[in-house]
Amino acid sequence: MTTQQQQNDRIGWIGLGEMGSGMAKNLHAYLASNGSHLTVWNRSPEKTDAIKEQGAHVATSIENLASTSNVIFTSLANDAAVENVYEQLVQLATKVQEQIIFVECSTIHPTTATKISQLVAAYPQHRYLQCPVFGRPDRAHAGQLAWVASGDAVTIEKLQPYFESMSATIIDLKTTDVSKASSFKLMGNFFAIGTIELLAEGFALAEKVNIDKSAMLHFIETCFPAPAWIGYGRKIASGSTSKAGGFPVTLGLKDVGHMRKLAADHGATLPTADVAYKNLEKLKAQGKGDQDWSSIIEVLREGPEAQK
Repeated sequence: MTTQQQQNDRIGWIGLGEMGSGMAKNLHAYLASNGSHLTVWNRSPEKTDAIKEQGAHVATSIENLASTSNVIFTSLANDAAVENVYEQLVQLATKVQEQIIFVECSTIHPTTATKISQLVAAYPQHRYLQCPVFGRPDRAHAGQLAWVASGDAVTIEKLQPYFESMSATIIDLKTTDVSKASSFKLMGNFFAIGTIELLAEGFALAEKVNIDKSAMLHFIETCFPAPAWIGYGRKIASGSTSKAGGFPVTLGLKDVGHMRKLAADHGATLPTADVAYKNLEKLKAQGKGDQDWSSIIEVLREGPEAQK
């Protein structure tokens, strides 16, 4: 992308949750270093305070943001929020002849990605990319996410410097079928919840047989030195249930539910996801939906009866 092209881009961002806030912060820093700025909007206005202090502009509404942006990123909690926001954005885009590029970064079901893509495709001047990300909130703030890209190849190449400002690596699926990126994200999250289920089961057994948790953690750090294993292993070993820097049970249920449906729709099975889903459901029923999803060890501690 040339400097002139970047100067012509007016970048907007919708959604400043735990992931979106870190991503937007890094994108704004990149834009500011090139003499520009990010315009943001969030349903809860107080979440815009931090990035406003860094020099980002705050839109008064989605309409205001759409009217001043020709590249719009979205990072939202669930499918319903994504559909609601894009119904508004596409309606506003019908009144604009200038191209608007939409970059959707949320974890959503593939059918939702397809639906939004079709809404945008009704107006050929516009473009839609599905670009979910991998990484915990601390990785988002550090600009160390894994960025997944799907959609029009020319548009992906054009926006690559923006993607790079928020990520450590870009995984280009090289397909215009945006549902593939959503499927890819769900499969990646399956490996995450599978890791958590294994760790929780292992630590629960270690507690039953009175094995020192620090020794078990040392084994994991030595023999399975992957970020997810180390990160969630430390969280479980410490006894922390806080969602800070992690992922709440409620959103975990959404993602695991999506991956189970994806598997069922394609004649596959995910037994590990089925077990984890039941454990997450039990946590939510106990009023623990706001805890980190690694809290499933609490269900496992209750023993076999709790698994029925």
